[in-house]
Amino acid sequence: MRGSITRRSGAVLTLALAIGGLLASCSDDDGLGPEIPEPEILSSRNGVLQVTLRQAPAMVTVAGRSFSSNVFNGQYIPPVLKLQRGDWLELQLVNRIGKADIQIDGPQATNLHYHGMVVPPVAPGDDVFLDVGSGAAYNYRWQVPANHAQGTHWYHPHAHGVVEPQILSGMSGMLVVDGLIAQHYTAYSGLIERHLLLKDIVLPGADPSAASTKTINGLLGGTLRLQPGEMQVWNLGNLGADAYFDLAIDGVQMWEINRDGNVLIQPKLLASVFLPPGSRSTVVVVAPLTLGRYPVRTLAVDTGPQGDPNPNVKLASVVVSGKPLDTAALQARLLEPADNQDTIGMTPADLLALPITHRRVITFSETEDGNTFFIDGKVYDPARDDITVTLGAVEEWTLRNVSGERHVFHIHQLDFLVTSVNGVEQSPDVLRDVVDLPYAQNGQPGEVKVIIPFTDPIMVGRFVFHCHIVGHEDAGMMANLVVLTPGQSAMAPARMRTLLPRPQQDFFGWLAWLAGRKAVPEPSLWQESICRPGETPSASRRSARAGGGTPRVGATLMR
Repeated sequence: MRGSITRRSGAVLTLALAIGGLLASCSDDDGLGPEIPEPEILSSRNGVLQVTLRQAPAMVTVAGRSFSSNVFNGQYIPPVLKLQRGDWLELQLVNRIGKADIQIDGPQATNLHYHGMVVPPVAPGDDVFLDVGSGAAYNYRWQVPANHAQGTHWYHPHAHGVVEPQILSGMSGMLVVDGLIAQHYTAYSGLIERHLLLKDIVLPGADPSAASTKTINGLLGGTLRLQPGEMQVWNLGNLGADAYFDLAIDGVQMWEINRDGNVLIQPKLLASVFLPPGSRSTVVVVAPLTLGRYPVRTLAVDTGPQGDPNPNVKLASVVVSGKPLDTAALQARLLEPADNQDTIGMTPADLLALPITHRRVITFSETEDGNTFFIDGKVYDPARDDITVTLGAVEEWTLRNVSGERHVFHIHQLDFLVTSVNGVEQSPDVLRDVVDLPYAQNGQPGEVKVIIPFTDPIMVGRFVFHCHIVGHEDAGMMANLVVLTPGQSAMAPARMRTLLPRPQQDFFGWLAWLAGRKAVPEPSLWQESICRPGETPSASRRSARAGGGTPRVGATLMR
């Protein structure tokens, strides 16, 4: 009797879903936006990924508006770069930045930072002290370590003083160290995998003091389609300049399996995916069995009395239609830990087992007008070393925010563990490279404690930490950190270097681009055309948003 009832119930359910599907086909598509497209994926071959990124003004369409903006390879959503452990990246950056309808009024220096990647902080690796001048090209080349964390990272310009206008223009893209699913969540290897780039932009004519426009892969009001019960893997990245995303989809489950490129040992069910600027998350989504539309929203974020507006916005719609899928077994897998945990690399448990060698307090502050920003009371100076650490140190940093708005702590070349927020102990579930700093309230600073391992020899050198609300970074909220080898007492003084174009490089580079192939300048080109900037622009984030990105010019030649 129980079996007959079950069969009849299943038949009724199937009929209901079929009728619902017919109804959906008649009416649910009305008023829906276009389907959100996947970005182009560029994957390594035979251990190498070769790519050219050309920065230049191009006509783009974002949130339904068409205008000119400086972007990579003519695309507001540039290629996703996909690498394996042990692969080499050979990337040529060609600087043709120029006047556009938004953000940028003329040529600017630039460079490229590989956010989340543990690679050498020296040229030709992730060197943020090397700028590529207007008209120049530079060849980056580095190898993904054999034990690198597998997950989602990103790339963007990091030329201090003009980071915000360049990212707001659209110059940011996703970078993936592949293997998360294939090695650590193997049951999901057959699922559709999507790459969703979340960005903010100030559209032409928009009020720069108002909330910026937010999009998913350049669309506002786009559509994502799933079948009832379907599961997909979504790589989410807040690859914008200043805005927060707190992604929520009523009725759709989101299980996080990776944060900031680091594997979670145990999947975590989230009510929303909170992504401060620069943060990434990989989630397994589970569609409901009920047909219909489900709004994709970014929830309002209170950034503080000095902060920028981040209201609740509907970004897209998830449409559930078609034949239901039986994913009960796959859903049960979400209650189990990751596979092959011995190959993950450093885990929170590994880090907690190391003794802390030093403790520091780092203070984030700003002026009342919100135009100048400080770390430990100082604005950024590229020639000043703020913290020196010896390789092998494990430090606890107390990050204090004494200002009236949120800040976002990010450190290059490594990951850290968040242990407490405003005195509340945090679950040691995953390492990360971005953390939100609560704003001060009632005279009490916001406070976050992190443990930072300076243990990987690859990081020896000079790199930076800063607020990843990049308007704050441009206006001073960044500091230099030096990692020395044991027994080393000092490092050569820092100097900003700008690569200037050779005449033949500019001409032949243009010909190569016109022919659709990768230009190959001499590997040591930059060493012969080094200059020191006359000054570091520090325009406020508000003037930069209004289109006042100051070109990095006026340099003098050094020999």
